[in-house]
Amino acid sequence: MGPIRREQICRAAATVIAREGFAGTTMRQVADEAGVSTGMLNHYFVNREDLLTKTLVFVSELGVARAAAALDGLPPGRERLAALLDSVIADEDGVAELWRIWINSYGEAVRLPELRQQIGAELAGWFERLDYALEGLVPAAQPGEIPWSWRVDALLNGLMIRALTSEVALDQAKIRDAVIDVLLGSSTDSPSAA
Repeated sequence: MGPIRREQICRAAATVIAREGFAGTTMRQVADEAGVSTGMLNHYFVNREDLLTKTLVFVSELGVARAAAALDGLPPGRERLAALLDSVIADEDGVAELWRIWINSYGEAVRLPELRQQIGAELAGWFERLDYALEGLVPAAQPGEIPWSWRVDALLNGLMIRALTSEVALDQAKIRDAVIDVLLGSSTDSPSAA
């Protein structure tokens, strides 16, 4: 029951964090969402920060698996990159929840060194998938240069933050096409470019 119960709690915590933010999430809210006691949370997690960090790990693993599945069997090129981007910006509740958790975790990482370390570990899998999606599209980064995967990640994060925190109409296709356009320097305004 341990792994099943831990997953149930992490799913509930993801829902609460996406709604309330890290700072606004309490053990009581997560317990209520999961339908368990706070004592059950204390059995599986050392404290609130541990619960929040483990939830980030849980949702990150789901996101990386989703990205890996999207890339399966695709040859290098624009189609592979578009598939990866579509998988991480899909217009689905779980994806928006994942983004809200990541945005909140970045904010909390400013003050929590342990969370910064965990974010670095979780991003390793994402950057690996992103590097794979960029294969054949960008030159190898030279020593001392910012890696292309970091550049694309920064642009994608900025656009997703804008989409989730403003009234600007940014849908999945617009974000995907903007990232590809900036990266490849080609016009993606026409539907045939997607």
